[in-house]
Amino acid sequence: MADSIRVIVSGVTGRMGQRLIKILARESNVSVVAGITSADNSLVGERLSRLSNNEQDSAPILSDFEGLDADVVIDFSQSDAFNAVADYCVMSETPLVSGTTGLSQAQFDRISQAGHFIPVLWAANFSLNIQIIKNLLQIFKQINNQGDYRITETHHQHKKDAPSGTAIALAQSLTESHQLKVVDTNQFTLGEINITSVREAEVPGTHKICCDFPNESITLEHVAKNGDLFAEGAVSAARWLVQQDKGLYDLNAILLA
Repeated sequence: MADSIRVIVSGVTGRMGQRLIKILARESNVSVVAGITSADNSLVGERLSRLSNNEQDSAPILSDFEGLDADVVIDFSQSDAFNAVADYCVMSETPLVSGTTGLSQAQFDRISQAGHFIPVLWAANFSLNIQIIKNLLQIFKQINNQGDYRITETHHQHKKDAPSGTAIALAQSLTESHQLKVVDTNQFTLGEINITSVREAEVPGTHKICCDFPNESITLEHVAKNGDLFAEGAVSAARWLVQQDKGLYDLNAILLA
């Protein structure tokens, strides 16, 4: 583990970015170099203390990466900002931890390409227990030739993308298809997997997977109590990633470390 790491937080003014700033302030041997947000954000040019209410958070809020140097970027930006984040990390040889969802296939290809030059870890959800559930679903699918799987994801009403990246990742554990189809406003299919999206109040994230087999049924439900779960997971992933060689990683790599 690195003695000290310097972090850039991309998407710093978003819900996850603000949580990250507060989590990082409690971490030992971690310093935040800067926070990155969109150029039209009114906080550009201000200090991170405007977000954290902590006067010690003196790093700047910027609209680009020019002139910055860090050990790792933690990215929870929007999909339209992701390419600039990936390009900076590759050009500056900075490891990238990203939880940005709503990415296109071309952007996932960019992540794979970046892994040829730097350590990269992308996850739709930074809970290690979600990764364990994904692994379990793969076992279910391998063992049960006949099964019907349905996923319902519930998130706060501010979440822009639907279905959630986590729901898609869970569905990908159960099907080889990459074709996400829109059935209705909140109904989707990925291959043969049905996904329902619910946007409700301030729910941090709930994912329910119903597995129906000929002679039994199994229901798995993961409930995030608050967003700190994901922020803390991303920080732990960043601490781990800065010690790795270039390559493309997922949370399984951390589980097996």
